[in-house]
Amino acid sequence: MPPVRRNTTLAAVLFVALALIPASRAVAEDTPSEPAFWAPHNIIVDLENLPKRYSCDDLWYRFHDVLLSIGARADTQIVPYQCNSRSPRVHLQFSLPKTLSGSEVKYASLQATPRTVRLEAGQPRSFDASDCELLRQIKTTLLPALPVRVLSYRLTCVAPTSSHRRFYVSLQGLFPASQKAQVSVDDRDLPKREPSASGVAPNG
Repeated sequence: MPPVRRNTTLAAVLFVALALIPASRAVAEDTPSEPAFWAPHNIIVDLENLPKRYSCDDLWYRFHDVLLSIGARADTQIVPYQCNSRSPRVHLQFSLPKTLSGSEVKYASLQATPRTVRLEAGQPRSFDASDCELLRQIKTTLLPALPVRVLSYRLTCVAPTSSHRRFYVSLQGLFPASQKAQVSVDDRDLPKREPSASGVAPNG
């Protein structure tokens, strides 16, 4: 009879311990949000001596995906110039969350929380194994002008290899508290058209 009581007690202890594990993990993963607002950005990115030529659609989708991946609001305006050349230019107008403190908190329009994202071939979907140099130039031209923090990267751009995840940039940015990090767009299968001068999506 005593061994039965010991087994019952042990089972009860294990049940309580297992029940507490998910709660502990949830607390550890819960990042507090902060008051923020949408800060506008107006940036021209000059790309130089790329190893391949990109159409206007190619540039629009890649920059659109990058901006969504780092927390930008969906109403981005992207206008590529000098497409199908080795040194195109891309004009970007977009908004990112920016935290507020002190007396400025009264101007908050959203709650934002920091998240880590990783850019690499396949994530976002528009990037493939031949886009290492493009991502390298995005890191050196666009990212330093933004309120994001590069955590780590591997951008030794050589001839394309069979490994689709050999290059990457890992960074931390701010996202609306209710929004998950976006690494792709949902309209990838829609027909493409050249972007208009207003910077609207090529597919609409």
